[in-house]
Amino acid sequence: MKHNENIDVSGHLEIYKVYEDGVEEQVFADHNVITSGMGVGLGLLYSGSGAADITNFQIRYFKLGVKGNTVVDTYGIDQVDLVSSLGQVEGISDYHTEVGSNLPIVTGYTMNYDGGAKSTSQGSYNWFFGVIPDNSIKRVDLNSVTYIMYIERGSCNSHTLNEIGLYMKNPLGYATTRSNLVAYRPFTDIAKTDDFALVFKWTLNF
Repeated sequence: MKHNENIDVSGHLEIYKVYEDGVEEQVFADHNVITSGMGVGLGLLYSGSGAADITNFQIRYFKLGVKGNTVVDTYGIDQVDLVSSLGQVEGISDYHTEVGSNLPIVTGYTMNYDGGAKSTSQGSYNWFFGVIPDNSIKRVDLNSVTYIMYIERGSCNSHTLNEIGLYMKNPLGYATTRSNLVAYRPFTDIAKTDDFALVFKWTLNF
């Protein structure tokens, strides 16, 4: 990490459609916003006032959503969550829309702007997060890491996806995981079907 007085983190998101015959089509490529949650998480880490286990400060989760088009002109570093995350309507089947979908999903709390737990549209505090496996986290160089999220052909179908967020696992170290948004990006509408998988390649530069 660069040792500057201010935390200097940037990022770039690429999205690809991958068809059954192996053909890849890039459908999006642009910078993202590093949110204030990144500063919160790193501040807790450096001050020793957060979780005791260093793995809780890793970026291991993501969410996909369907209302990023409503904040294209207004989103910024104060974003604390997606506008409308998958899982609030049909639960895990929002992600696992077809039999045999193996997209790894966990449930937990989302950290709100004040450090508390953010409620869902259903009044619950349990949210659904996609898990980024170890083999999908690639060290590009000394200061850059790429997170690869693979959405199978049988996952997230019949949804028009247009937002994604990266989450730090559990920087406060609570028994029930409370994850904070560290990077966010709305993107061009993608009507997900079983005709293609999606690959999100998100590179963060520290």
